Amino acid sequence: MGPSAAEEMRQLLSAHMPEAVAFLVEIMRDAAQKPELRMKAAESILDRACGKAIAAKEIEAAPPPPAVIVFEGELEEWSK
Repeated sequence: MGPSAAEEMRQLLSAHMPEAVAFLVEIMRDAAQKPELRMKAAESILDRACGKAIAAKEIEAAPPPPAVIVFEGELEEWSK
């Protein structure tokens, strides 16, 4: 069985990876470019080199323990 369409496309495009990376680096280093574009190029490089960052999830606090009421004195006798 031959390669899947996705695999075939990846193989065709892989020949252009060095040029694409060089282009992103060029944009990232070009002080004449808008900062947003330079940042996007840097993020693209980092995403591919290191993997995309995982969004931090809010940590749910454990529910507080139930309140314990202790009756003393007259109320202790009454509560029995």
